[in-house]
Amino acid sequence: MSENNFTEITSLNNELIKDTVKLQQKKYRTQSSLMLLEGEKSVFGALEENIGLKYIFCSNEILLNKFPKTDNVKFCKVNEKVMAKLSTTKSPTNVLAVAYAPKYSLSDVLQKDRIVLIDNIKDAGNLGTIIRSACALNMEAILLFGECTDEYSSKVIRSSAGNIFKIPIARLERDICALNKLRESHKIISTVAPFGTWGKKALQCNEITYPKSFVLALGSEASGLSDEILNNTDIYTTLKMANDVESLNIAVFAGIIFYIINSKN
Repeated sequence: MSENNFTEITSLNNELIKDTVKLQQKKYRTQSSLMLLEGEKSVFGALEENIGLKYIFCSNEILLNKFPKTDNVKFCKVNEKVMAKLSTTKSPTNVLAVAYAPKYSLSDVLQKDRIVLIDNIKDAGNLGTIIRSACALNMEAILLFGECTDEYSSKVIRSSAGNIFKIPIARLERDICALNKLRESHKIISTVAPFGTWGKKALQCNEITYPKSFVLALGSEASGLSDEILNNTDIYTTLKMANDVESLNIAVFAGIIFYIINSKN
C-alpha cells in the first residue's frame, strides 16, 4: 500500500473515527449507504464477494499486511483504545472495516427461484443466523417484509459469519402490490403453527412437493405471519412437534425447513 492511503490514528477525537462511530446507528448507515464490518470473517467475506471497502482499521500490523494492496481503500493502523471506540462489542476485534452496503431490488430477487420472505423479524442475531443457514442450504434470495431489523447492522453481519454478502437481500416494507407480483412467478408457501385456523390447512414440511419457484414465508415466534401474507398464500406448511411444544425459535425452524427443502430438490 502507498503512503497516500495509509495512516496511523491514535486519537479518539480524530474526525474519521468520530464519523465511523456514527455508523453504529442505523440512521447514519441509511444516510451514507455504508456499514461496519467487524472481525476477519466479515471483512474477508466482503472482499471475497467483491463488496467495496472504504476504510480498514486494524490494531495488528501483521494482519494489516494480509489485505490486498489497493488504492481504493484507506488503511488505518489504530491502537486498542481507538479500536474499542469503533467496536460494537465488549471484546473488540483487531480488524474493522467501513464498506458500501449492497442494494438489491425486487426485480433482482425475482430472478431467483428459492426465495425466503421474513416477516417483521426484530432480533438481529436470528436474522444473521437465518442468512447463514439460507446460504448453506441453497436458498437463493431473501425478502424482508414489514418492520424488520436492519440487515446491515454489525450484529446481523457477525451472526451471518460473513455469509450475508453471498445472497441478495431486498426490502418490501408492507407492499401488497409486491406480494401480488411475487405470485405471478412464484408459489407463496407460508409457515404456520400446527394449531388454529391456518394450522388446520397446513401440510407437514416433509410432505410437500416443493415447486421450482417459491417464496417461503417465515414469521416471528411471537406473532407469526401477518394477514397480508397469509391471505395471499398458495400452500400452508407446518412442523409437527412433540411434548406439547408450541413453537420454535425462528432461526431454528428456518434451518430445519431449509434442510428439508434442500434434501428434496
